[in-house]
Amino acid sequence: MSKAKPILVFISLVAAVGLSGVFIALAFVLLSAKRELKLFNCGKGSEVEYILATGNEYVIVNPSHYWGRNSFLISSEAGKIPRNWLFRGIPISSISSNGFALQASDEKPIIKSLSFDVKTGSLVIHRGEHSPKRESLICGQSNDYEKVQSAANNFPVEYLFNRRSWISFLNPRLGQPQFNQALFRALRSKNNAAYGIYQLLSVIPRGRLSNDEALMLAQTHKELIKANTSEVSLWEFAGTYRYSWQFAAEQGEANLNAGNWCRSQSSSDRSQWLSKGFKLFRSTPEIRSTNGWIRQNYPDGRFSGYVNYQAECDGKLLTLTRPATVDNDFENSLELYD
Repeated sequence: MSKAKPILVFISLVAAVGLSGVFIALAFVLLSAKRELKLFNCGKGSEVEYILATGNEYVIVNPSHYWGRNSFLISSEAGKIPRNWLFRGIPISSISSNGFALQASDEKPIIKSLSFDVKTGSLVIHRGEHSPKRESLICGQSNDYEKVQSAANNFPVEYLFNRRSWISFLNPRLGQPQFNQALFRALRSKNNAAYGIYQLLSVIPRGRLSNDEALMLAQTHKELIKANTSEVSLWEFAGTYRYSWQFAAEQGEANLNAGNWCRSQSSSDRSQWLSKGFKLFRSTPEIRSTNGWIRQNYPDGRFSGYVNYQAECDGKLLTLTRPATVDNDFENSLELYD
């Protein structure tokens, strides 16, 4: 059934009550007018499965991604949006009731940019080093509201359901204790909802939290810190080693081979990890050994075709850690996987 537009309702009321009732009619229309809520289905195999839209606000929901966070906010009205409430943490570059665009700030992004057009339903994704580089889809309108509401586990779609007035100050806002607590209740029984629960409860004054909410806040904070703590172990060659050889004529060659073997045991340079925010946590002396003879072949026939050698290498086992926060800063970055 089609709905009457607010302006037509207003004209009809003015005609009915006369000019003296204009202000009453206007107030009635504005208070009762609701922003249209639309749901777009972009396909199960896409990076973005559903987009829920109303006004200048959108929620992406990926029901198929049940093993991790799967719902994300795009809004010009929500203030500063926590990083992992954004899709892959990608900043919003533009947004209006006609659509939105995201533009990555990562040096090596998995997704460079993403844009959506409400009128055409066009979704365009540009990737970084992944293939295919560009994906273009047409998202059709859908009635799967219950499906996305049930699936959303990171940012609650109930936020949009309750923010449909055209008058901004009539809509509840993030940060208002009662609204945040209502949104918390929508997430609390869902898997992989720790980040959403933490963000909703952490901004509420502690005195306004129930005992259950305070416990959930502490538990989700601990869970997020643990999940985002990164640790890397590296072995660094100290430059000194000992070696063994079988025949006197092969001593020099065994020395050369043993040195090369020791240098090859070093992991990636620690400076590469320090530049990514990791810090040295522990350094322990550790000797690495060939644990027996290694055969170095010589196709040119020297040394009767091969030299056997053994090596013991002096070095250090390093443990580097990246200080954790509740946010995962690398959801759209390839740099940790180089």
